[in-house]
Amino acid sequence: MLPTCLISDLKIFQPADSTKHLAQELSCSELAAGVLEMLRGNEDIESLKEWIHPDFTRQIESLNLGKASAEAKALWDSKSSFGNVLVYGDYDTDGICSTVLAMEIFRNKAAQVRYFIPRRDVHGYGLNAGVLEKLPAAGCNTLIVVDCGTNDSAMLEKLREQGINVFVFDHHSLSADITIPTIVNPCINMEAGDTQKICATAVLWCWAWKENIVSRQFLRYEVDLAALATIADCMPLHNLNRSLVRYGMNLMRNNPRRGLSALFDCLGINKFQLSEEHLSMRVIPCLNAPGRITTADTGVRALLGAGSNEAVYNCVNELMRINRKRQTLTENIAREIDDGITSGHITCNVLYNESWPIGVLSGVASRVCAQYNRPVVLAAPVGSKVIRGTLRVPEGGDAVGVLREIAEKLDAWGGHKYAAGFSVLIEHWREVRNDLERMLMDIKIEPEGVKPVISISPSDISISDWKAVSALGPFGNNNPSPKFYIDKNSITPEINSMGKDGKHSYIRVNNARLLAFNTTAREVLEMMGNGLKGWIYHPRLDYWRNEEQLQFILDCAVTEGQQKGGV
Repeated sequence: MLPTCLISDLKIFQPADSTKHLAQELSCSELAAGVLEMLRGNEDIESLKEWIHPDFTRQIESLNLGKASAEAKALWDSKSSFGNVLVYGDYDTDGICSTVLAMEIFRNKAAQVRYFIPRRDVHGYGLNAGVLEKLPAAGCNTLIVVDCGTNDSAMLEKLREQGINVFVFDHHSLSADITIPTIVNPCINMEAGDTQKICATAVLWCWAWKENIVSRQFLRYEVDLAALATIADCMPLHNLNRSLVRYGMNLMRNNPRRGLSALFDCLGINKFQLSEEHLSMRVIPCLNAPGRITTADTGVRALLGAGSNEAVYNCVNELMRINRKRQTLTENIAREIDDGITSGHITCNVLYNESWPIGVLSGVASRVCAQYNRPVVLAAPVGSKVIRGTLRVPEGGDAVGVLREIAEKLDAWGGHKYAAGFSVLIEHWREVRNDLERMLMDIKIEPEGVKPVISISPSDISISDWKAVSALGPFGNNNPSPKFYIDKNSITPEINSMGKDGKHSYIRVNNARLLAFNTTAREVLEMMGNGLKGWIYHPRLDYWRNEEQLQFILDCAVTEGQQKGGV
């Protein structure tokens, strides 16, 4: 059923003469100018020009990786070989992408490169002391830590004292003293602002580029990993991140690595039509799934793409099988929580269940937080001594700040402003649970802002118009994909069923069709009789029998309500 929203929740933008003038100034289409005026209208012309055509070289050169970048470069230059190298990663997409990138970079100076990624249910989050203690006896000469390790100087210092070279490439917030000089992390620079927010894979990639660690031609063929991880970690799409994603997606469309090519094939994705939505909604969940319920090794093997074609496809099929299992587990838990909230049985923000698999809770927590705009902790036991939890907070909250307040009661913790994880000994859980509930209740949640939309009929948007708008992408965090609005009273809609069973429908608007998936024609008619004002939709490029065409997808039905304002 098509969701609804109030017209009072919209800020409706009407293109005007200023839009035409901006299009002339920027040498772009009027629709693209309208999108820029709606979403970034407070910026000057030069900033908008930079947004359309970001200077990648200038962006990366201005990135401040701190003095550790030079220290890590010096360590790299001091060795002709790093001997037996172990890459210690994390179990999400950023973790496995940075693991693969580190392996492919350090193979240039190593006798052997192996990797280790912890299991959520065995080793917990971040560096595991028991694993690190075994490295000297195992003949490890060099340890590369990616997507974790910033706050583990004490453990890493012991390895350095035993003669092991240590590199860390991370992006997590700083919560402990740094004693290892080769921890490359933009967050350590206390003056770092939004422009410093990049994922761990991008930290490693940018370090290698800035410090000329390997050839830049080699790195251009590794930028797909930075693009995947940037989208997976919902990094803000400022100019540097947009450039990384843009170049990475171009590489994936034209020359994808073997494992990704096989995954696109098995998912039925035409690589030439690859979009941010394909990556975030279909590809990345497959890469994430193994680390959530088994071991992330399957994702690493898929991205490395080693072996025969049969071996690569077997690995990809295993990814998809595990992801289907993850989806089932996630849906069951999300439905359980949703039923509890809507019925009034769940009123607290800290939820615990002994039967929940800890690996899928982060995805469920993100969904609950977004759906209800409320902070949430989901926790479950791991073994008989430890409880692990995942924390999500909406705008106005600080997940890391919450955990920092109770750090002395936690066994381990870490994360970002809006997403964090922790572990706590069972005997401390009751106290920690009470503390978390109190602090989450005190979070002043920022109200959801108005949704900006452009008022335009789909029949007035051409393929070339939409391609010009698409060039403003990639879209995502800090660069939202534009939405469009059509008033019901401006058209005489023709409503028809679609699909063999009629569970979909479309609204014909002149020579265009607004597609309403999972909404019947009868349901659309019922909406029109209940104070309907119009519809929000978005365009999408599609290919049918090798012919390029533009589809218009309905996102929301807009109903009565006092309008908050417009442009």
